[in-house]
Amino acid sequence: FSVMSVEQPELHIHPAVQCKLADALAHSVLGKRKHKERSLILETHSEHLILRLLRRIREKHEQELPPGAPEIDPEDISVIYVEKEDAGVKITHLPITEDGDFEKKWPKGFFEERTEELF
Repeated sequence: FSVMSVEQPELHIHPAVQCKLADALAHSVLGKRKHKERSLILETHSEHLILRLLRRIREKHEQELPPGAPEIDPEDISVIYVEKEDAGVKITHLPITEDGDFEKKWPKGFFEERTEELF
């Protein structure tokens, strides 16, 4: 069993490359699933990385996954939101649905800024 930890791999990378990076990271963990257990702990602030992973789940669910794209199931990813509070740290688990969406609303409006800027 191996574990790799990566902190903010998206820093100074163009958004389009961040999406490709999400695919590469998924392949690095899921590509050898049958041969060896691998885990990745990814600390990110990148909306692009998260959205690409959700997209791949949705595409697999809808049977529209592009050739060569990583096959990701909701149970392959555990999204944990960590925030500082006066009394310490609050940890929120954000389960992912079969169709590639979050079951709960994202805390503190992390993805809401995009909507506010567009509309």
